[in-house]
Amino acid sequence: MNITEPTRAKSSLRRLRLFVVHELTYAARILYYHVRYPGDSVFSVIYRARAWGDGHSASGGGSEMAETQTIRELLPALVKELGVRSLLDAPCGDFHWMSQIDLNLEVYYGVDIVEPIISINRRNHQADNVRFSCLDITRDPLPKVDLILCRDCMVHMSNADIMLTLENFKRSGAQYLLATTYPGTVSRNRTIVSGMWRYLDLQRPPFNFPPPLRLVDEHTKEAYQSKCLGLWRLQDIS
Repeated sequence: MNITEPTRAKSSLRRLRLFVVHELTYAARILYYHVRYPGDSVFSVIYRARAWGDGHSASGGGSEMAETQTIRELLPALVKELGVRSLLDAPCGDFHWMSQIDLNLEVYYGVDIVEPIISINRRNHQADNVRFSCLDITRDPLPKVDLILCRDCMVHMSNADIMLTLENFKRSGAQYLLATTYPGTVSRNRTIVSGMWRYLDLQRPPFNFPPPLRLVDEHTKEAYQSKCLGLWRLQDIS
């Protein structure tokens, strides 16, 4: 009797159940944060509650060294190829993995809505060409740069907040956007309460991005292995 297939099926079902329970539990926590702390940014509450884990990075598992190996290797070459001299990291989180690479920039701007993170980054990493600001990327004026990096952010935002963010990016006068996308995972991007998470394919409605100029498979080791960074000219995003 071949028990391999039934065993695999049971294992897959167990993983699926654990995933569903985890997602539902996390969603309930985010809804609680919105109700309990209505005047605070949900991302500030998530940071205070360590809701994205207690690993080496306060910005969550996606910012750990093992999960950023590919992007740390490829980003310097992409920046050089595009002739990028200024970069806006929005949001920058705790600068955990970014601090380990040299992009040879004239200026790096890191912005985040979580004030304690920005205070720590300023204390530990600020320099003449490395600057940090506490900003809301959906509405605050942003510095004009060659490239905006928006990694692991819009997957946590409502569709309305994403639209506001994209318009704000375009208003900044930046040339390129390098953003997280999960190609082929959805036919239409459902909205969420900001702070939650869902797969996001920026080429699908309601965003309808054109095909990216580059698509970088991050080869992540976490559960979400279809994660990519897509490169677009902001002027091409309607």
